[in-house]
Formats: sequence, C-alpha cells, structure tokens
Amino acid sequence: MIPDNEKRKTARFDGTDVEIIQALLDSEEAQQIGDAVRTQSTLDLSRQGGPRIALGGSRHRLVDGFGRRSRPMKTYVGTVHPPLSDNGWTQALNFLRETIGLDFRRLPDRLGAFDIYDVPEADGRDPPIDFSVERDRSTETLTYPEQFVLRANRTAVDDYAVHVVLELGQEPVFSKLITMHPTATVEVEAVPFDHYRMSVFDRSGMLVQFEEHSLLLHINLNISAMGPTLAINDTLARSAQGLGPELRDSASKVRTRSTSRSKITAESDAAFEANRTKMRALAHRLVPPSGSDRWFHRGIAEEVGVIAHLNVLLDGARVSAGTIVDPYFGIDTLKRVISRLESLDVDLTVVTSLIETDPETNDPNVSLLDELETVLRDLRGSGIPNAARRLRVRNLVDGPRQAFHDRYLLLTPHEGECEVYLLSNSLNRMAGKWPFCMSKLEGAAARDAALYIDGLANGRDISGSTQPTTNFQWPYDDGR
Repeated sequence: MIPDNEKRKTARFDGTDVEIIQALLDSEEAQQIGDAVRTQSTLDLSRQGGPRIALGGSRHRLVDGFGRRSRPMKTYVGTVHPPLSDNGWTQALNFLRETIGLDFRRLPDRLGAFDIYDVPEADGRDPPIDFSVERDRSTETLTYPEQFVLRANRTAVDDYAVHVVLELGQEPVFSKLITMHPTATVEVEAVPFDHYRMSVFDRSGMLVQFEEHSLLLHINLNISAMGPTLAINDTLARSAQGLGPELRDSASKVRTRSTSRSKITAESDAAFEANRTKMRALAHRLVPPSGSDRWFHRGIAEEVGVIAHLNVLLDGARVSAGTIVDPYFGIDTLKRVISRLESLDVDLTVVTSLIETDPETNDPNVSLLDELETVLRDLRGSGIPNAARRLRVRNLVDGPRQAFHDRYLLLTPHEGECEVYLLSNSLNRMAGKWPFCMSKLEGAAARDAALYIDGLANGRDISGSTQPTTNFQWPYDDGR
C-alpha cells in the first residue's frame, strides 16, 4: 500500500501550484474509472479527491505492461495542457523523475496521456488464442494482408469460439465466428485489412480474451537517389590536397543526392497526433539532442568539417528549408559553401548585407552585386546544379550601412519546431582564419530569433534596429 503521507503531494513550478495524487485502486474503482474513460472520454478522479479531466483522441498500441509482454493498451490524451513555461516544465519533469522514477523527457508521448491496459490473467498464463498475419510474397498484390492465422496455444484445454472483425480504412470489411480446438491452427482467407478485433469465448460463453490492434502505426521512409559526383577545383580544394585522401575528397568532390520522403501508417486519431507532435517538440526543447553545439578549430581540415556538418544539417531527409543570415556572405563564400552542399531538396535562402566593399579583400568594389549575379548564373549553368537550383539570395542595406550584424542558420524540419543556430563568425572562410562555433538556441530565444530571421528573409527588420531595403534579389525558378 502507498503510505498516507505519500498519497498527496503539492509542488510549485514556475508560479503554478501542482498537486500530485497517487492511489492504489481496488477492482471496482479501477472498473469505474475505465468505464468513464471509454464511454464518457473523462478521467474521473473525484473519488480520489482529484479532478475530472476531459480526454480527447486515442489510439491502440501493443506494449509491455504489468510484467507481461505485448499487452494491448489504449491511450487517451487530455484536451487541456498545463500552462507551464519551459522552465516550469523542466521543474515538473525533474520532480516526477525524482518522485516516481519516470523520465518523461525520454517518453514525451506519455505526457498528457492516460493508458488502459488489457488486464493479464491472474495466473500469468499466455492468452489461449494467438492472432498473426502471414503473407506469401510471391502472390501478394496489395500493401494490406488478405489472410490471417489463428493458433490455439498449448495452454488451451477446451474449444473456443473466436469472433474476428477486420477493418480497412476504419470501415468493417469482415466478420466471422470461428471454432478453435486445442492446439489447432486455422488459416483464414479474408479481405484486405489494416485493423483487427478478436474476441475469444470459452464453452460457457465467457469472454476470456480480447485484442484490438492496427497492423502498422507509423513508419517514416527516406530514400536518397545518388546523383553525379561533381569535381571542384578552387582554393579550398587545392589547400586540402596535402591533408590525406579523405579530406582531399571531401574538399574536391560533391556527391549530390535527392531525397524522397514517404510514410507507412494506419490512420491515427488527429487529437492524438497533435498531442504527440506537441509533446515531442516540448521534450526536444527541454533536452536538446547531443551534437547541437559544435566547435571547429582553425585550419583547412576544420573548414572542410564545417561544410560536412552543414551537409548533415541541410539534409532534405530531415529539413525542407534553411535560411543563412550572414552580412559578409560574398562571392567566394558562395563558391566555397553553396557549391559543396549535397542535398537537392532543400529550399535555401541566403540573406546577406554586402555594400561596396569586398568582404574577402576589404577592397572597394562598386560592381560587387553585378559580379554576384554573374557567379549565381554560372553556378546554375556550369554543371553544378545542386543547392543553387533551389537557392534564393537577398541583399539588404540600410542606406550606406549594413542592415544587420549577427549570423544565424534557421532550419525548418519536416516535423517539429524550427531550429536556430547562432554562428560565431561569417561563413567567409569559416574556420580557415578563425575558430568557428555553431550554438543552437533554445526556448524563447530560438522563437524570437526565428521571427527575426524570417523577417530579414522577407526584407524587414522586426526589431526596428534598421530600415532595410533590398537592392539585390535572386529568385530561383525551376523553369529557368
């Protein structure tokens, strides 16, 4: 039993009072709560001194639970989330980890969720009937199976009546009552299906087993088609010649690739998917993945390493778009960096602030923007149609001055929130002259910076620090 002094706890997270309730329920109480969840979409904790919580959205899963493998479980999600800041969430998750031993930062899908397990048999035996899908790859024509197999386990000591209902796209397509003898196996030719329900009754008519599952929940597939390997012979490639074959190849060869994204999934409840996306984004903010911050020492090898890291970040399998904000992103940087980006599927925007001074030499150059356009046209037509074919360039000025100062990289993932990286110095020679650092911003700073970067990409300074105008713009055009 839970000690009385442990049943209720109060805590304060970021100015919000929170009450934690722990309760060990008897069978009747558990049944009442389960019935309210299933029939009223309400988690009713009033008998335990708690609130009534409205639930919305659900999905079926197959998970381990109560010391048993593969227990059917149905998950419901709450319709209202606590109004905590990221700091408050961090305090709450740390408290829960210390109190009950669960680290929800590693289990974000469980935040705001309520689970109902299929209760295992008291004697711990396996269920009497096993449902499985077997397919003949030589004859299958559809992505959905068209047959299933029932097996009576060795624990079965009597005949059972098995009612199987199959669905496809949430529509019932098959319903049949099948008699199973002990240790028997029955293969049933059915119809295409992606979801099944199985009810097993003993000879007295008692329900002794129930299962309901979708065959697939969600599988993401990324397929990269490798394009031609392009050779580059510029100052960076020549500087890397004496640094070994691996660095030499990294500096002088670009292996282009085009990524196709798809997914295999059974239809999930929209409310559950919204909760999953929201909670994973929260966990991502609270516990950034390792490798978000990178430091590169000065040197040609490290400069090649910066470009390799940019290729990891600007991969079409994980992001759909990227924005580089760099006031000194000049012609040499364009040739050095953009020509070495490998993914062909990322909408890339470069926002720069070149005035009549060459950022490479610091010499006056009134034709700088004309030369930039010439280089862009050459990149599009000289056999290096990688990142340049989906490239947009905007040059902002504030009168005779630069329109901004700091350097950023903004990424738009296919799933989740935008990512913002602060760059220690310009991509102009990156680690070739100075050490180079990329640091990922988090929380409110990341969201504010993303709005600022998006404003610059559209020719505005939302901070009010400057009054920028666009004096050069390069729009990409697939038909050009």
